[in-house]
Amino acid sequence: MSNSSDANTYSPLAPAKAMSKILIVDDSKTDTYVARKVAEELFDEVRSVSNVDEMFKELQTFRPDILTMDIHLSDRLNGISLVAEIRALDNDLSVMPIVVISSRQMPSDKQIASNAGASDYIIKPVTVEALERTARRLIPGFVPKPKPFGDMVTIGDTK
Repeated sequence: MSNSSDANTYSPLAPAKAMSKILIVDDSKTDTYVARKVAEELFDEVRSVSNVDEMFKELQTFRPDILTMDIHLSDRLNGISLVAEIRALDNDLSVMPIVVISSRQMPSDKQIASNAGASDYIIKPVTVEALERTARRLIPGFVPKPKPFGDMVTIGDTK
């Protein structure tokens, strides 16, 4: 890992970024929909893919600040094996924060994910609060994207 200010280099000492990015890996359309809705509340750029091959293709040109993945992917690797594979890479992706998402609540599952190199473990359904808490802990300088202003309301006489 270099010490340059390259936007694609991960560093725990990096200054706050102007835009935050997340990549969601989940083979369930329903779970992906929920995760995207939650992530869109917090991140400036949200991308999602449904399998491992799409994930690696996406990561060729996109460097998220954080990656979330389902623990039970139905293609060639499960989430735990995929975490270990990413951690074994010889590039900047190996230090990217990876959050495993699962409906399983057993402490042993969290430990297995941690042993594989997962940065955190969130239990489904993903909530804005859980994802924000995790992002603040794992992404230096993370600030959720600003909330849009609501409809303008005029009080009183407008004449």
